[in-house]
Amino acid sequence: MPKEITFDEALTRAKRMSERYVEKGPYEFFPLPEIVEEVQGGLAKNLVEHGHLFCP
Repeated sequence: MPKEITFDEALTRAKRMSERYVEKGPYEFFPLPEIVEEVQGGLAKNLVEHGHLFCP
C-alpha cells in the first residue's frame, strides 16, 4: 500500500516539479505569484487525493 503523503510534502513536490519544468524548457511562470501558488496547491491536492501530480 502506498505511503500517505501530507499536503505540505505534496506542496514541496509540486513546487520542485514546476520549478524544474520551467528551468528545463522555454517556459516561465505566470507573472502573478498568487496564481502560480494556486496552481501548485492544486497539483499538491491532486497528489494527496489521487496519487498524481497532474491537472485533471
